[in-house]
Amino acid sequence: MTTASAIRTSTGSTREKNRLRPEDRAVHDWYRFVLSFPSHLVRDYLDAFGVDSTQRVLDPFCGTGTTLVECKKLGIPSVGIERNPMAGFASRTKLDWSVDPDALVSHAGEIAVRALDRLQGQGIDDLGIAPLFQANNPPIAALRTLPSDRLSLLLKNSISPLPLHKTLLLLDILEQRRDDAAYPHERLALAAALVSKIGNLHFGPEVGVGRIQEDARSSVRG
Repeated sequence: MTTASAIRTSTGSTREKNRLRPEDRAVHDWYRFVLSFPSHLVRDYLDAFGVDSTQRVLDPFCGTGTTLVECKKLGIPSVGIERNPMAGFASRTKLDWSVDPDALVSHAGEIAVRALDRLQGQGIDDLGIAPLFQANNPPIAALRTLPSDRLSLLLKNSISPLPLHKTLLLLDILEQRRDDAAYPHERLALAAALVSKIGNLHFGPEVGVGRIQEDARSSVRG
């Protein structure tokens, strides 16, 4: 069987083979990227071409780092190039395995508590507390937004005013309580939430605006 035939046989063309497998989500499902491809496809190609640790892989359009992460898992040196700043950031963060998981979760929890306290001080309930217990809450403060030049870069209605306010507040707290080891991973987690849960984006195959939601609650519970 030729190399090309082996690749066709192993990768196939079924819809299932174009999806990220459950066992690969922990290291790849960090950020939604429309043009991404599944990690098992990379493994198929590396195996078919006999690539090992004595060689170096170049991905000139590395996106969010699927090829680079797979190479790192297999001990294969690799280099990636990516012009899109967000995709490049996601790729670099996914390749940083030095962060301590427990410390990351602990620091993220601290950030969440501070954000919830700040929101409550602004009269914004993010925990779904019953109205009976909200009588003494302060009135809702004026919502923050982006400068007009930055706001114009977003798809119209891609994020509602209250979720945008919460996101900007959370970014401020991340900066104020910055932990250099956790900072990239926390920002990438927020970016992933923005395009999947916080905003109103819908993935089609093309990106568009879906259901408009007035709010996007936190999953943190006190």
